[in-house]
Order: sequence, then structure tokens, then C-alpha cells
Amino acid sequence: MKATVSDTIAIALKDLGVDIITHVPGFGGSEAFESYKKINFKTPPISFHEEVAYTICHGASIVGKRSACFIKAQGIAKAANSVVDSLYTSVTAGFVTFIFDDNVGNHSDNIMETEALLKGLSLPYIIADTITIYDDVITAFHKSEKVNLPVAIIINAAEIFNETEFEQQSFRKNFIYERDILQHVVHPLFAQYQYDVFKSKKNGNLNSEIKKPKLIQVPDEIPERSKDAVKRYQQFFNIFQNFKGDIVTGDTSSSSSYALPPYDAIDIVTYIGGSIPLAIGAYLAGNRYTWAMTGDFGFIAAGHLGLLEASLRQIPLKVVIFNNKQAAATGGQPIHRTTLYKILAGYENYIRNISNPEDPFEVTEILDEATQADELRIIIVNY
Repeated sequence: MKATVSDTIAIALKDLGVDIITHVPGFGGSEAFESYKKINFKTPPISFHEEVAYTICHGASIVGKRSACFIKAQGIAKAANSVVDSLYTSVTAGFVTFIFDDNVGNHSDNIMETEALLKGLSLPYIIADTITIYDDVITAFHKSEKVNLPVAIIINAAEIFNETEFEQQSFRKNFIYERDILQHVVHPLFAQYQYDVFKSKKNGNLNSEIKKPKLIQVPDEIPERSKDAVKRYQQFFNIFQNFKGDIVTGDTSSSSSYALPPYDAIDIVTYIGGSIPLAIGAYLAGNRYTWAMTGDFGFIAAGHLGLLEASLRQIPLKVVIFNNKQAAATGGQPIHRTTLYKILAGYENYIRNISNPEDPFEVTEILDEATQADELRIIIVNY
């Protein structure tokens, strides 16, 4: 079969059964994205920020759906916060980021040293060749699934319209997600273990026996320096256990300690602000009852970028914002009380407030209303 590089990428994704794809416009990626829509008869929307686009795919891959992110080389630098945390998780299905490299600067504001950046991030990657692009795409997904890590494939954007020949085959596969917070929750308690696992994968030792840390009980066994910050959320999570649903995502912050037993209330956690795009990915992968937990600092810093995408995609996520009016995870730096509401001004119809998180009746009423709603809900828990 003969086709352009653009169409060949789309055909390979179809043969792999990749149904979840994100894209931030840029030369090379935009052409491949249009080919994907044409060949797969799908109309996914564009994304506005690479960190969000990358994280959506990461969330989908963790819960068992192959995913692909199309971005420019400059975009992987914007997504780096999410990229780094994703390396300390294990994906269930393949996740490949297609980096379209404008290495002569005809369509970019600068020429990136893409390989140097990927090496610095420690993101596994392969370099595609026009002649073998179909096989390269297949190889990238199989590599991701072999090492259980995200993988990047670098494509010369200038060759996007070149023609290539290949033999088409089917590579579809089903994957089963199993909750495992040591593999899916990035948390200071697990940092050394997850780093050791990552180093082992990076060195090609995929079956090494690394001693797993003990899962402590929350909140009683939380280290003293963090215990007060964690305990303030206990009453909320006492009630939330009854509303959990399919998948709950969180940020690397105090509230995500409730991923631990006996609550087991949160399933996937990465960077501060990442819970909403992770939840979008889980939702697109088929989990229709998905919650995202974030703090006001994390939401203001990055989470609002994901909320915009959820809104544009009309995804009925349930978002919980713990409104502490401070950066609780980093020392308690104050946040002006109006900042959160300025960002949420366009979402007033979807907001519900919990004025007293210690009142089980109020918490239950608000969570129940959100559960029954068939549209976006943003629950602000005021502390």
C-alpha cells in the first residue's frame, strides 16, 4: 500500500485501534490530525495546551486505552511537568506522543534540540523514518506496552507529505486496568520506590524485584508534618466514599493521601493541577462516572486549563476544589480569596458550594446532586 506520511500515521493508528487522540495545532501534526479524522471517521477537537493534551492521553492509557498525542517539538517542553510525573507511573495500554520536529525552523519561532530535551526528561523515544513510518508507529506502541511507560516518536515535519509504502496489518488488543496506587499515584510516600522502578525500566530490567513500600493507613499513620493538613479532609472523604464511582483522579497534594487505605478513594494522581485532564482521559476511555480532586492552588496554577477542555468537549466531569485559600502543600502561602472565583466566572451555572465540610448532611446533599447531574459539576469545598 502507498500513502503519504500523514495518511500512513493515521492508518497505523487505525490498525492499532487508537480511539483517543489529542492535538495542539502545528505544522506536521495538524496534517496528520486531519488524516486521522478522515481515515478513522472521527472528529476529535483540538487542544489549546500541550500539558493538557499529553495528560488526557496519559489518563486514558492508564485505564487501558491506547492513546496518541500530536504536538510540535516546542510543545513537549510545555508538557514537561506532566511528562516527568508520567514516567513514575505505569501505563496499561500504549501511549505515544508524536513530536513533529521542524528542524529547519520554517514553521516555528525557533529550532529545538528535540533529542537533547527528551534525553534530559528521560522520556523513551524513537526516531521515525519516512520509509518505515508505518512500522515505526507500531513499534512505538509496542515499546510503550513492553516497558509500561509513555514513549515519544520524532517525525520530521518537512516529510509529512512524502509518500511511503507499507503492508497493512491489524494490531488491535484489549487491555484490563487494575487499580494499583503504587503504579498510578505519584506521591512523596512512594517517591523512592517509584524512582527505583523507573530506573529499572530505563535500564531495560523489566522484571526486577524492587521491594514495595508498606501502604500506611490514612490519616492515623501519615507523617506528623503532614497529618494536620490531611486530617482536615477526613470528614469530606467519610461521605465521599459513598459516591466514588468508576475513577477518581487527584493532584500530588495533601488530599490525595486518601488514595491510601482504608479509604482507597483516589485512583490516579500526577502533577499539581493534573487531576482534571487525567479525568478527561479516563472518561474518554469509557469511565462515565469520573471525579477529579484538586486544591485551589493546583486549579489556579494549571487545573483550569483542563476544565476549559472538559467544557469544550461537553464532558460531564465532577470536579471537587478544596478551597483552602492557600498553597497548602508547599508551605501555606496565601491565595487572595477572589482569585479562584475570577477564573471560575464563566462556569457559574455548574458551581455548587459546600460551606461547612464538617456537616455530613450538607456534604451528602451536594455530592448527591452532582452525582445525579448529567452535566459538569464544580464543587467548591470551603475551608
